Amino acid sequence: MIAILTLLLASFLPISAVSFATQRLQAIANCMKLQGLDTLSEGQHDSLYWVRKRPVTLRVNHYGEVEHIGLLLFSKEMRQWGKTFIYDFLERDLLERNLPNITGAIKHELLYEPVFFIKGNAQTPLSFDGSEEYSEERIDYKKYRSSWSRAEDLALRITFDMDYHMMSGCNTIELEKRFMTRLQRFERHEHDTVANTLPLTEGPDIYVVEGDTFLIHEMNNELLFEHDAEGWHLADSLSYPTKSLRNMMTSLEFRGEPQLMLTLDKYGYETEQLEVPYKNWLQQCMDEGCTPYFGIKHKTQDGYDGTVLMVNRHAGYLHMLSMAITNEEMAKGGNAVLTGRLYVYIPLHNVDDIFFKERS
Repeated sequence: MIAILTLLLASFLPISAVSFATQRLQAIANCMKLQGLDTLSEGQHDSLYWVRKRPVTLRVNHYGEVEHIGLLLFSKEMRQWGKTFIYDFLERDLLERNLPNITGAIKHELLYEPVFFIKGNAQTPLSFDGSEEYSEERIDYKKYRSSWSRAEDLALRITFDMDYHMMSGCNTIELEKRFMTRLQRFERHEHDTVANTLPLTEGPDIYVVEGDTFLIHEMNNELLFEHDAEGWHLADSLSYPTKSLRNMMTSLEFRGEPQLMLTLDKYGYETEQLEVPYKNWLQQCMDEGCTPYFGIKHKTQDGYDGTVLMVNRHAGYLHMLSMAITNEEMAKGGNAVLTGRLYVYIPLHNVDDIFFKERS
């Protein structure tokens, strides 16, 4: 009886009492008049709600926020290995296009979003039975092509721009707000280590783990390891100042807990300040799918100016941290305090070496 009463009361709660990760999701929930959202536990919920005889999938995050609503197209097994942000976008977009009473900003945005149906249309997924084969291609780092086939016959093909603003359903202001909220909440977790994979040796030694470059050769993520009585560890001494700085900027294995005095450069010439452990920022970006790169722009009498680029090639954006560290802080190694100015979600198609030199 208590459980039934709880559900009945939940059905009368306004949607405004429920937390949503984005304004877009709240608009969808309002349009669908979804009830009982505040009773849902953390995790993915399938088939609790339906649209045009098709099940809807919904996901609640660790903080009780609804972070996804869409047509159920991808299994939980697929999501373990695929690009969740693409699956979320396709499910949400196709749901929106099948809502009979969609109005306002969402309807306007759907008209102008660079989403093109090469085969089939927005109603085609309504007839899917789960036996369809899904495939995905990235085209010139600018577009995606998603296809569904039945018995080798193409049923639906969609191409869409690699535009994270569109895929996330957020404008710049909302993306900036979400980034800072996640950073304030962030809890670091265990990560893979490179040091354990290095060759056995005795006595002092060094080992270079070659990395990748971005835009220019100087912007890279090469790591330098030292071997001493404690074993292999990332170089963090003034004997290798620039390499130690790159280690600090691009690897979670760097010893100690450097702090970051962060200023977010926001839309509309506004700023926001936050002090966080540098590794929190680094791991949050890496959890998004970003690869870190670091380059030194200037070596001054007092220290170093450099740039960290967190590049997400799959989602089509990067975060750019212009940082500075004094020689005094460099000498502190893992106890150093960095200052940095951050720009987030810069579209990759806007980035080239001229942009980097001007903004870093």
